[in-house]
This record gives sequence, structure tokens and C-alpha cells, in this order.
Amino acid sequence: MVIPAILCTSFTLFTAATPFTLTLAPHGDCTLCCPVIWRKNVKFNLYTRRNPEKPYQIIMDDYTGVQTSPIRKENPTVIYIHGFTELDGGHSTTTIRKAYLKRGDYNVLIVDWSTLSAFPWYEHAVANTPGVGKYVAQFLHFLTLAGGLTLATLHVVGFSLGAEIAGFIGKSMKAGGRLPRITGLDPAFPLYMFSNMRGHLSPSDAEFVDVIHTDGGVFGFPVPLGHADFFPNGGTPIQPGCWLTELFLHRELRYFIACSHNRAWMYYAESVNREYAFEATACNNYHLYLHGKCPGEPIRGVAYDRPQPDRQYMGIAAHPNLRGKFYLKTNQVAPYGKSSS
Repeated sequence: MVIPAILCTSFTLFTAATPFTLTLAPHGDCTLCCPVIWRKNVKFNLYTRRNPEKPYQIIMDDYTGVQTSPIRKENPTVIYIHGFTELDGGHSTTTIRKAYLKRGDYNVLIVDWSTLSAFPWYEHAVANTPGVGKYVAQFLHFLTLAGGLTLATLHVVGFSLGAEIAGFIGKSMKAGGRLPRITGLDPAFPLYMFSNMRGHLSPSDAEFVDVIHTDGGVFGFPVPLGHADFFPNGGTPIQPGCWLTELFLHRELRYFIACSHNRAWMYYAESVNREYAFEATACNNYHLYLHGKCPGEPIRGVAYDRPQPDRQYMGIAAHPNLRGKFYLKTNQVAPYGKSSS
């Protein structure tokens, strides 16, 4: 069946919260789905300090385009993958991009897969995540061959469905090309909860996988998924500042529906330029943490395959040797990190 083109066209709606993408029919592999055209439906938008506001789109297999782009192989590269209904230019992508370009000379690549994650087709967006992950892995292989990327300096960061895509990227990497680090920002829980490690983000997807949980049991996973799992304020809703009265007081009603979920990328973005602001404590559970009863090492049930750092931090400064569960508290409003650094 041929789907009318108008049904496959994506629309960007602007609300008080953030722009979001809508399509009249889903994209995917089903009878009434719009066909997926990877080159069209997944875009790689590059930002650097030479083009901090206007993206340079890198196209798969366009070697000349890489050579003439502002990407610099000698600079570290971060890939950010947005969540459901988001797009490049939304609040999370813009905040993450600006934070990194303020921090230093980075290649910031935004994976815009908005047509495949458009409202209201969540189930189809979930079904698309393995394919997106595989396509991004192919793109990374191309970018390395084209001289635009040194894999050792790559950091993949994903929010919600984007965190699950990050896992699928890692699962799809070729032998000898394992990802150095994945940071999962409240990885999506609905429709992933009954999958095994092959079906969601897991420690085997990169050399180091760190995860920030903020909406556990609702939009985000409530259980550990990585080498190091951080549970600010217990990792569950309602995160500080997300009560309706607090949102109204601080004029942040735009975040009401997914406030706790969104805190994951907000905390992380803050850590990019306040890397030691989110000091955390290794502990078996939040109850023990609140009562100051976290034992010294080793933490029960954690296999330490390498020396643990004296201090632990959530966010960009998370040490690759970290293993286990970590707890901390945050402020109600930005700056969220309680440490003075």
C-alpha cells in the first residue's frame, strides 16, 4: 500500500515547553507505516566553535563533505541523541550543545531522528531504535574512514529513547571498534522493561557505561543498567522542584508532564561546565544513604575489576573505573549540583 505523502510529512509544533515533531502516520516496518529512508530520516548535524549556531550536515558516504566540514579529528567528539518527539533545536539538544561548546573545542554531533520518533507514535519509535543504532554505527565507521573521527575520543550521550539507541550503537559496532563511553540519561522504560540485555542499554555496549536515573518506574528505568548508575534523590519521581506548586513558583510549568524525566539531561548539561558539582556516594540503596549508613568498600554485590577513585561524581566527571550504585541530592532549581565547584 502506498501511503499518501502528506501523511508522512513531519510537522514541528511550538509550545510553551519546546518544539516537538508530529506526523500523521508513523514511520517504520508495518502495513500502514511510512517507509524508512535512513539517509533522509536520520540526520547528523555538526556544531563546533566555528559554527556554534548553524549546523553543518554530514551525509553518509560523502567523503568530500567531511573534508570540507568544520570537524577536527584532533578534537574530542560528543554525539547526542534526543528522545521521543524531540528534534535538533529542541531544549535538550540546544542546552547540551551550548554546554559542550562553552566547555571547549568539541565536535558536537546531534543525531536528529525526529521523523522516526514523532508524536504520537511511541510504539513505532521504540521499534525504530535498533535500526537507528545500527545506522549510526555505520556512520561512525564511515566518519572514521573519512578522517573526521578518532574513536578513542568519542563519547555517546543519549536521553530516554536516545539512551537506548546509544546502546544499540554499541551493540552494532564492528570488532575492534568498541565505544569508549556511553552516558545514558534516564533510559526509556516503557516497552523496554521486559527485554533482556540485548534489548536495552547494558554494560557490554561500551568500555564504560554510566547512567543517570531520575524518573525510575515511569518514563525511565528504575534499576541499574550500566557499570555506574547514579540515582539523584533516589532516582524516582518526583525530583526536587517538580511539584506543581514549585513549577508554578519558578515559572517552569512547561516541564510539568515529564519534569522528573527531563531532570536527567538538565543535571548532565550542568555537569559539563560544573564537573565536580554532583558528588555522589556509593551505597546499596537510597534508604541507607539518607540515614548515613553506606558501608565502606566493597559494596555488596559489586564486582570491582579495577581500583575505585576516592571521590565519585555524577555527570561528565564520572570516572571510568566506577562500579556500582551511587546516590546524591540536588537543589530544586538550577544550579542543581550542591557542591561549590
